[in-house]
Amino acid sequence: MARKTKEDTQATYDGILDAAEACFHEHGVARTTLEMIGARAGYTRGAVYWHFKNKAEVLAALIQRVHLPFMQELERTSTEERSTPVLDLRSVLVGSLIDLAQDERLRKTMEIMLRSDASGENKLLADMQQEGFRDGQERMARALRRAQQLGQLRDGADPQIAARMLHATVLGVIHGAMVEPDMMDLQRDGMLAVDMTLAAYVKDGVFTPGALPEPLPQV
Repeated sequence: MARKTKEDTQATYDGILDAAEACFHEHGVARTTLEMIGARAGYTRGAVYWHFKNKAEVLAALIQRVHLPFMQELERTSTEERSTPVLDLRSVLVGSLIDLAQDERLRKTMEIMLRSDASGENKLLADMQQEGFRDGQERMARALRRAQQLGQLRDGADPQIAARMLHATVLGVIHGAMVEPDMMDLQRDGMLAVDMTLAAYVKDGVFTPGALPEPLPQV
């Protein structure tokens, strides 16, 4: 019975986040209420408040649901247990763009994160974006510093600058696909953009531009 209760609790939690994602995407964060989220999920207001104190907590949990796995994968690209940081970094970045192209739910959450509206939650979004950008960029830099130690970067390449340009490249592709999806393809143009940026800092032969990335081994 206890196991079923735990599973039911998780199902309710996930259902609320799924409903919040739909409401935030359709109506914007500012115009969405907890009552709307509960109605969309098919739960009472009390059920929503049992899991979340306010809308800001729902928004934070929704973003964390997709942000955490990506950051965990990025962290693995700089491990000393492997000697392929460039390949691993490329795999995570290109793979994430492919996931965005193929997973509508993931794409909606990213669009919510990158939108801006005049709401009390806007500062929360901005703060989470800033924290996420800095964290993601630093994890990229660690992978590229590892690549430099292994002699995989071009002479004179600065891992911090390379990480900054790579981060900007990925964000640019995502923004472009949001603004004009018929012109910017996340998978096709994302891989091309990542490969072109990496090629400016990485020695020839370290990775193969245009090749489908191999996922990192499971841990």
